[in-house]
Amino acid sequence: MSILRNFISGVRDSINRIAAIIAKEFVSTVKDKGSRAILVVPVLLQSALFGYGATFNLDRVPWALFNEGSSALTSEFVRRIENAPGFELKVNARSQTEFRDAINDSKALIGIWLPRDFADSGEAFLAVDARNSTTAGIAAGYVSSIVEKLNASRGTQAAVRVIDRQRFNENGLTRYAIMPGLILALSLIQVLLLAGLTVSREREDGTFDMMLMTPANSIEILIGKAVIPTIIACMQGFLIFCVGVFWFELPFTGSPLALGILIAGFAVSFVGLGLAVSAVAGNIQQAIVMIIFLMLPVIILSGLFTSTLAMPWWMQELSKINPLRYAIIALRMIYFEGCGLLETLHLFWPTAATATVTLGVASWLFRHRVT
Repeated sequence: MSILRNFISGVRDSINRIAAIIAKEFVSTVKDKGSRAILVVPVLLQSALFGYGATFNLDRVPWALFNEGSSALTSEFVRRIENAPGFELKVNARSQTEFRDAINDSKALIGIWLPRDFADSGEAFLAVDARNSTTAGIAAGYVSSIVEKLNASRGTQAAVRVIDRQRFNENGLTRYAIMPGLILALSLIQVLLLAGLTVSREREDGTFDMMLMTPANSIEILIGKAVIPTIIACMQGFLIFCVGVFWFELPFTGSPLALGILIAGFAVSFVGLGLAVSAVAGNIQQAIVMIIFLMLPVIILSGLFTSTLAMPWWMQELSKINPLRYAIIALRMIYFEGCGLLETLHLFWPTAATATVTLGVASWLFRHRVT
């Protein structure tokens, strides 16, 4: 009986100790402002972000028209497209070149060409920007639905047929849209993780105080810590590029120099953000939570996986301050359209602006929070 009582007593004491630790952790978590914010704010914001942003429905379908016909059927076809919910005529082309450029420059998601003999042949030509194959398929489906209703209203008359061509991705392969974008997306993740954990990890290990005792000042430490994550991100981007080209046989038609400058500039623009997070975070756990909190909105609002056209208007406006969005557009122009540095230079300014701001903020934080 004494053995049983000792066993029960030991279990009871163990439960009491565990309960005391649980109570202590609960009080510490609730009292800490940072922990309370982590428990509530990221969950609410990311729920709204994914609920509105991660959608494949298209609320807006910008389209271009090249109409060479003048028949009643031509007018009826155009009228039905214009009155369809979400369809916005962006370019009323006067030539095939203007029509083609509207698709190439992403002014229009789809382009409809009605030839002179449309009233006799019933053949309409549909060009779809398939750099995002999912969005392209949805937009083409919308047009097919409109044509089906038009044919049903015409009864026994000759049916209208849509002959479609998916630009830049003729077979509509999802891999064509995702693999090139991963060059930047995975570089973003790599840079934020490596740069974001550098100071917080050394703080926990106790080696950062020893670094502060060296002759290097805060700016020199900042530069030294920025170089390796940038180089690793560039190497990783090059590796993903090689996998896409040589393993998956994705055609690359652009300038390797322009692609390399884009990757390097993008890595530099976010290494400052990662170092700023590392300077602010008190430990590794806080740094990881902050990195995830920053990383998800940047990727969702970039248009990599779901088109920004599928988002509410306020999220589309918000995405315009996201440098990854412009970098993805530039990358797809380089990768699929064969563009060089000059053709995509106007898309580099958000990356340059982000690099200037984030490195400036990281420099200030290193001077005031680290040293």
